Amino acid sequence: MRTRRLALAVAGLAVVGLAVALLLRPGAEQSPNADAPASRRAAPVAAEATLYCEFYNFVGRTPKVGFHFALPPAGRVDYAQIFQREIDGTQTDFGADRQPRPAWAFDGSDSPATLRSPDGAIQINLYGYDAAKAGPAWIEAGLRSIQYLNLDGKCRRSGTA
Repeated sequence: MRTRRLALAVAGLAVVGLAVALLLRPGAEQSPNADAPASRRAAPVAAEATLYCEFYNFVGRTPKVGFHFALPPAGRVDYAQIFQREIDGTQTDFGADRQPRPAWAFDGSDSPATLRSPDGAIQINLYGYDAAKAGPAWIEAGLRSIQYLNLDGKCRRSGTA
């Protein structure tokens, strides 16, 4: 029974990872001006560097909450929150209405590196995180908050810096 539950959890994580990879891969959508002459095509836009973190409930290891951040430009330390997705499927998008995205404070000076919400109510611990290194590998993370309690999870950095 335990082996079966572990296999289901691994399969679930693989499906989530594949879905995120498909959504975040560069060139996932064809440009609307792809058939235009080269002289009239818009310059390609580099993929925004992002960090996606997902935290799981205690029993079934299903995602309970996910946070998606835009990484800051060089010289800045705030991570702009793009969206937050809850276990029930609801999602809060930030910045779509031209309002500034919430700026989470990043501190990489200690181990683990941390992200703190603007109000200080949520902290994400990033174990072995390298802000300059993108790739398919997930790193271990921990969520610390009164609202969500202490949850284990994983984060992955993607895009270009």
